[in-house]
Amino acid sequence: MRRAVIVRDALGPLTPLVPVFTGAGFGRPIEVDSVEALVATAPEVGADLIILPLLSANFALDDVETMLRERPALAAIGTAPTANSDLILGGFRRGLSEFLVAPADAGELAAALARLESRWERAPKGGHVTAVYSPAGGAGVTTVAVNLAHALALRKPAGRVAVADLVVGLGDVATQLNLAPAYDLGELVRKLDRADHESLQSIVESVADGMDVLAGTSDLELGEEVTPEAVQRIMTLMRSTYTYTVMDVEHSVSPRTIAALDGADRIVMVFQVTVAGLRKVKRALTLFGQLDFPAEKVLLVANRVGAGDVMPWPDVAKALGRSVDFRLPNAYQVVADAQTRGVPITANSAGPGAQALIEAYHLLAVRLMGQKGLVSGSSEVLPAARAGFGRLLGKLRK
Repeated sequence: MRRAVIVRDALGPLTPLVPVFTGAGFGRPIEVDSVEALVATAPEVGADLIILPLLSANFALDDVETMLRERPALAAIGTAPTANSDLILGGFRRGLSEFLVAPADAGELAAALARLESRWERAPKGGHVTAVYSPAGGAGVTTVAVNLAHALALRKPAGRVAVADLVVGLGDVATQLNLAPAYDLGELVRKLDRADHESLQSIVESVADGMDVLAGTSDLELGEEVTPEAVQRIMTLMRSTYTYTVMDVEHSVSPRTIAALDGADRIVMVFQVTVAGLRKVKRALTLFGQLDFPAEKVLLVANRVGAGDVMPWPDVAKALGRSVDFRLPNAYQVVADAQTRGVPITANSAGPGAQALIEAYHLLAVRLMGQKGLVSGSSEVLPAARAGFGRLLGKLRK
């Protein structure tokens, strides 16, 4: 039976909501009088869930944030009388998993508990790897990889999150985050035969909100050493070290790119809605079919979506043979300012269009974490059997 600790009145009157908790596999929640008491009680009783008002003193919320970092399996629901976007975003940055308006509706509480149960049940065993890829340059792959990884980190999964730059010679992940790493992908490749968790941790750079960065190498001569086998070994190491890894993958169709795409649990294919862009996406989908990738493995993400796009969405779906899964709105100045400052876009949330773009990344993160969320344009697709990687990789090597 799961255990919950709640600050008194955080959800409003508790008694009518007790059946919701028991129906979700919880005992009656333990009520405490303050956030400080919640921080003291939750570890003592082995709580799975804490519920607290977000309109609390900052020092108390700081203690909650620390506890959530130390106990990655612990989930948290924040509440407030109204759905204030700044308050909600601040709560997510501190590690909260869900938000509810108080007094809470029984149905909304039940849905939140169901999403948390899905997170607990479907938390990746051994780590989940997402490859962010585009068949064309300039689509914003690095920007999507960095901000998707940061959105995952903000949701405080059971473990740390990493973004790995697999682009040899021209990678920009470190640049976007204003990092000057002492070590990078090249160092890892050179010692790959003896690499372990400890050596990986000595190479990556830690940034805010529990996200690590494996910077790309600027050494073009190292390209020959970054073989498909090396990519597979790197992915195995990342998977065993991190709960979620987001990889920035080269857009060229090379053996190491195919190895990265094949080994990933999910492919986020980024594109812009142009005639040329759609043609390249269609060709990439054909390639994935030849590789026997399951259709559900690929998420189509339209980037920089705006009112001036050249095609209506039904026509886009018809051209691609499937619907677009996510649309990231165009907020050019917000993204440019964040990159100039070397921070994720959530640190530049005041610009025009920022909130819509941040919310889109959070929805994409939720999808990757296995939680359910309604996204405009999403579609259900059926899995297919996987085979053929070795066959096509052999062709590419010839």
